[in-house]
Amino acid sequence: MLKDDDWEVYTDGRVGAFVGYLRGQGYPQHAYDANGVQTHDIAGGGLDAVAERTTINGEPTQGTIERWRIRTGFIGNTLGLGVRGKLDPTTTVTGYTQMWSFVESQLQRKGTPNPVDVRQAYVKIEGLWGSVLAGRTRTLFSRGATDIDVLYAHRYGVGYPGGAVDSSGPTQGQIGFGVLGSGFAAGMIYATPNLFGLQLSVGAFDPIALQGSWDRTNLPRSEGELTFEQPLAQIGKIVLFGNGAYQKLYKRDSSENTHAAGFGYGGRLEVGPVHLGVAGHYGTGLGLNYALEPSDATVAPDGALRKFDGYYVQSQVVLGPVDVSAGWGITRVFLLPEDVVLDANGNIPHSVVKHQMGINGGVVYHLRPWLHLDADYFHANFTWWLGEKQDLDVFNAGITFTW
Repeated sequence: MLKDDDWEVYTDGRVGAFVGYLRGQGYPQHAYDANGVQTHDIAGGGLDAVAERTTINGEPTQGTIERWRIRTGFIGNTLGLGVRGKLDPTTTVTGYTQMWSFVESQLQRKGTPNPVDVRQAYVKIEGLWGSVLAGRTRTLFSRGATDIDVLYAHRYGVGYPGGAVDSSGPTQGQIGFGVLGSGFAAGMIYATPNLFGLQLSVGAFDPIALQGSWDRTNLPRSEGELTFEQPLAQIGKIVLFGNGAYQKLYKRDSSENTHAAGFGYGGRLEVGPVHLGVAGHYGTGLGLNYALEPSDATVAPDGALRKFDGYYVQSQVVLGPVDVSAGWGITRVFLLPEDVVLDANGNIPHSVVKHQMGINGGVVYHLRPWLHLDADYFHANFTWWLGEKQDLDVFNAGITFTW
């Protein structure tokens, strides 16, 4: 850190790597009748990774996924640079940029470039009246649930690898299993002053279109979060939150419109070494992993948006330099009336994902305040409405250096 009477320049960051092993069932295959005619396909959910398959009557089986990777964890390797100074005795301005990078190669090809991702870049002005932030930063919807995953489970770990099992980038932790990732986006956020622990943040963000069905937007995406935080004497604290998002969507070259919207809720309780977080969400067009995620799970073939809900419980016990954690979460998808309409052959044509359930456990040893050793486990279960299932087990271990 460099500092004089008026300004300071600072950096923060982290570097780490993990060895991960995944084994389980491959992605379910489309179903066929005795004549080799497809009866239904698989819509959304699961891990569609390269698998070892055999064939039965000429059709591929579900097969098995088995993969070792050396990968980045739930949070990428980051480098942040900030400059902070005073506009006047009560007003502070901050400029901050944060870059993310990954240790593994895209598509497991070591010769491919490994580009840097500028994940955050914003200016923030804070005073007695509150604060205004403009730029790219974390969004407000599902921020509280994502914080629980970071603070009590996967800050120094991996969890569920997601698409990084065959490619590159941060893993998902508990995201997709009861948790919608808050993610990062361009926006402007106003936050009120903290009044007896209560604070309201409202933001306008770059709109998201559900490409392929609802390709047009005309207004920013609105999001908000209300938080309450209070210490519990000298032994801990309680944090409560509620948040929501709304986006109006239009068909391309048409006035036909719909909207995607949802709300989240939950809280954290810390009493001595015991930490507990609970969260939930509900809404239309939300997706499985992050809000307004285009996928076969989010959007039906006729363009209608499905409803989702999710529930998440995460525990952590701090035993000196060792953190022990365990958690469970589930995200559910609800069928639309058109999802159960039979086709001309008397079949339901699409087996839509029904739920994604995940169980996590882990141990982190803080060798120093800046050096963290992790071992964690994740079990993922995917179930589809016509009976298909996929179960995966993931084991990870690694090290993270922070500053």
